[in-house]
Amino acid sequence: MKLGWKAWMGLAVSALLLWLVFRGEDLGAIAQQLATADPVWLLVAGAFLTSGGLIRALRWGILLEPLGVPTTLRSRWAALNIGFMITNLLPARLGEIVRPFALSRMAPVSMSGALGTIVLERLLDMVALVLLLLVTLLSPAFPTGATVLGHSVGYAALAGILVAAIASAAVGVLFIWPSVIERLVRAFARLLPGDVEYGAVAKFESFLSGLDLLRRPAAMLKAFLLSLLLWVWMAASFWTAFRAFGIELGATAAMFAQCAVSLFVALPAGPGFIGTLQAGVSVSVHDVFGVAAEPTLSLAIGYHLAGFIPVTLLGLYYAWRLGLRFGSIESDVRTTLEMEAQRGEGA
Repeated sequence: MKLGWKAWMGLAVSALLLWLVFRGEDLGAIAQQLATADPVWLLVAGAFLTSGGLIRALRWGILLEPLGVPTTLRSRWAALNIGFMITNLLPARLGEIVRPFALSRMAPVSMSGALGTIVLERLLDMVALVLLLLVTLLSPAFPTGATVLGHSVGYAALAGILVAAIASAAVGVLFIWPSVIERLVRAFARLLPGDVEYGAVAKFESFLSGLDLLRRPAAMLKAFLLSLLLWVWMAASFWTAFRAFGIELGATAAMFAQCAVSLFVALPAGPGFIGTLQAGVSVSVHDVFGVAAEPTLSLAIGYHLAGFIPVTLLGLYYAWRLGLRFGSIESDVRTTLEMEAQRGEGA
């Protein structure tokens, strides 16, 4: 596959963060600590990371309900693992697009409609993480006066609140005034060639159908509670990983580490969040909670591998079962979206 500017930017960000995190450190000592990690605790951390996908699959089922088509937990779980595998192995986060594509191959769901549900997922994750971050910062166990790059950690919380508010407002505008936004999309699409214009409008309409859960407060609340459960569950993976590397930190540090890593992995990066994940662990565990650099960085590497390996293997298995091919995945995705636009599928 050809690398576009997004892929090159992600690789550059990963390289820069890896250099910043590991520069001046004793790589031999880090490798030795990694080799002596407790394998049982590390396997438990990997189990938490991998099984978190089941919570995501349950939540995705709720988000997909307004599309009015049946999906199974197995198909959603398989699609999620395929998406994570693609993100782990290919640049430009192609997995976020491949996931709804894979689901559309296993269930009667339009790919563009499923893409709309992923927008809701991101919003729920953002709000849940900001809420958990605020609870963590108010915990008596959080270090008093902790700073990152010379600034109070509270600045990060404030930035997170602002981003969550802006994202919520944007989705709210789409939900409250969809006809206005659709007219704007149609006006812009008229500047495009005929086939492209039709396809853009059809995709947008199908995308909006994925936001219909906002009309169901009870289901939306259930999805939000699953989001909170997901990130508490993922924080438990950090708590167990701490035990694997002899780091005596508790639940507050684990939750903060999860929030910090979630923030960093949102940045552009190379395949598998390399660099961004290590930076998130370093900032939270080393800079804020004061753990020495060597155990922190061995934790960052071991934790990354504990989540990377099982999810990638699962994704490769399900992709093989589905007959997906790396060489044609991008063109297959484009073809599916174009076919849906031509059929005028809205759900």
